[in-house]
Amino acid sequence: MAIIIALLIILLFAIVATYAVGSFFMSVAITRKEKPTDDFVPPAEKAAKENASSEKIRRNQERLEGLALKLHAEACDEEPEITTADGLTLRASFFPCSGNRYAVLVHGYTGSRKEMQSKAAVFHSWGYSVLTPDNRAHGMSDGRYIGMGWLDKDDIALWIDWIRKRDADAEVILLGVSMGGATVMMASGSNDRNIKAIIDDCGYTSVWDIFADELHSLYHLPAFPVLEMCRIMIRLKAGYDIKKASSITEIRKSRMPMLFIHGSEDHFVRTEMVHRCYEAKTEGYKELLIVEGAAHAKSESLEPELYFETIRKFLDKIG
Repeated sequence: MAIIIALLIILLFAIVATYAVGSFFMSVAITRKEKPTDDFVPPAEKAAKENASSEKIRRNQERLEGLALKLHAEACDEEPEITTADGLTLRASFFPCSGNRYAVLVHGYTGSRKEMQSKAAVFHSWGYSVLTPDNRAHGMSDGRYIGMGWLDKDDIALWIDWIRKRDADAEVILLGVSMGGATVMMASGSNDRNIKAIIDDCGYTSVWDIFADELHSLYHLPAFPVLEMCRIMIRLKAGYDIKKASSITEIRKSRMPMLFIHGSEDHFVRTEMVHRCYEAKTEGYKELLIVEGAAHAKSESLEPELYFETIRKFLDKIG
């Protein structure tokens, strides 16, 4: 009897400990991190605050900052809003241009639309109307829980509906970075007629995979049982299943042209992930660019000419 009681106590302790760790990880992983602000922080200034080690990256970010500031000074931007099915108000910046070409640029985890402004400036100079949304639970958009791309793909569909109401013949390019990259890959499975191409910059294979990596690297914990407990809690609180939230699953459905970009030195979203995503695409045109020496989300600032030249040539090929 004593052994049974001891085993029950150990089991209870294990359940409580797993719940506590799972709850903590859910809070860290998908709960909104900061109060919203509409202050524009130029990329180079942000890099300086983060003590960027690469002088080349710093110089490039200063140049990219110049493009972003020029866009804000010269382009007539609008501040559209949409309402999601679960009642959240999402906000964006929109820079119109003549013609029916549109680019929707999706930022990464805990970021905001501000981080996409240099890309917005380049696309605008190419003749694209550009939409840069704040994802749910980011920037000036509402929300407590981060969608990790899975909820965001549905929000992007709403933004495309917003564009379609302006222009039924809109040809939309989706580009996302990190979590934004996962978002646009997850959105690719819709095969929406107005989406003409997907550009993924360092997105992950699935929410489960990236959470498992973070559990291991930050806390030296295995996915089981902690992530299973976290999965249950996220389903209850945020309304989605991290095991179903897969870029690869949606890519396999997609017939859209796709460009995959990743840094060779990305140790956050491991470079191996982009190869798995690339291989998962079996229908439609695809390209892969590995930027040598680039860390996570640094391909643009390390090699901006290569980055934008590759995107431009890709878009020219698909017409």
